[in-house]
Amino acid sequence: MLIDSFEAERILVAYEQRKGSVKAYLDLGFTEEEVKLRQDKIVISDFEYDIKVIEKLAKKPAVFLLDTIPKIIAFFDEKYYKLEPIENTAPTIEIDGIRMHRTKHMTPLEDARRKVETIRINPNEVVLDICTGLGYTAIASYRRDSKVTTIEKDHNVIEIAKYNPYSKDLFEGIEQEEIKLILEDASSSVKSLEDEAFDAILHDPPRFSHAGELYSGEFYRDLFRILRKNGRLLHYVGKPGSKYRGKDFVKGVQNRLTDVGFKTERVLDGESILAYK
Repeated sequence: MLIDSFEAERILVAYEQRKGSVKAYLDLGFTEEEVKLRQDKIVISDFEYDIKVIEKLAKKPAVFLLDTIPKIIAFFDEKYYKLEPIENTAPTIEIDGIRMHRTKHMTPLEDARRKVETIRINPNEVVLDICTGLGYTAIASYRRDSKVTTIEKDHNVIEIAKYNPYSKDLFEGIEQEEIKLILEDASSSVKSLEDEAFDAILHDPPRFSHAGELYSGEFYRDLFRILRKNGRLLHYVGKPGSKYRGKDFVKGVQNRLTDVGFKTERVLDGESILAYK
């Protein structure tokens, strides 16, 4: 069972108001639990904590696994990975302090739905999702009755996703063989995919400074090759400072896509490119 810092803060407020109990929404909102508030003690499920422990959990945004001593869902393996809560919605993942989802003006789930709606995923289509992350885009595609292959090179990201209740459908889809997960670098794994294998590709890479190979002409040629005739590619680029080293970065991506044969247009506030074969 999980508790996030926002729920810890809500419990503290009820404690300070001298309430005898409060309903808490654990597992990032998926589980409702009555929390008992005693003198200097908080009882959550089968665990009893000193009030100072709850105060510590509420100090900064994080998600914790309830145990005798709550454990933060974060670890270091060359990089620092952390499940980062967002109040009243699905979390994001932070890698070395950088959020991997848009969280301003929209939630990660809204962002995923918007991308899937823009590329118009249809039932029975074969979809490639590049850079799985917490699986929100793969899940949104899967829920449209499509057959999804998703690529993620970082096994640590998948390990974090296993703790996330909002990623549950990703792993259920994998178990039911409706979603195929490829744990490899996308720039190399796409080379082994068959020609014209996909109806649609959703490409949501890290920023250019972290994964420049996923913005290269060579990579785009592979995407063109594996996409079926009249297939669609949605490529999230973002706005790296709106200008990148004095150049329109999105335009540069658009030009490279055009060079390999795509027809392109800017969509989603100009931060993404919708390309057609």
